[in-house]
Amino acid sequence: MEDKYVNIIVNTEEFKRLKELKKIIDQKYSKEIVNFKRCEANYLEALEHKEYYSNFDEIVKKLSETKSILYNKLEVKEYLALERTIQEMLTNDFNELKQSISSKLGTNKTLKI
Repeated sequence: MEDKYVNIIVNTEEFKRLKELKKIIDQKYSKEIVNFKRCEANYLEALEHKEYYSNFDEIVKKLSETKSILYNKLEVKEYLALERTIQEMLTNDFNELKQSISSKLGTNKTLKI
């Protein structure tokens, strides 16, 4: 049953486009991705040891700038929107499943998972 559900999701146009965009983004924006990941790593390190980083605000600003550069690319925006759409699909399916199970159990309460 799980495999059938996964196949349904994987074969949606949204998921297919998500995979296409992942390839495009990885190839087209590799420099921006590396730069963002480097800044993110610097930020996480500095966040853990703020007392040793007098330039913490500068590190935060640099992370924000690199994130903005990457996330404002059209393909990245589309990718993130598709991710949200797929997540909503999964959430809706899960909620329908919970409701169905609750009704089959004959309870008046919603199943809490």
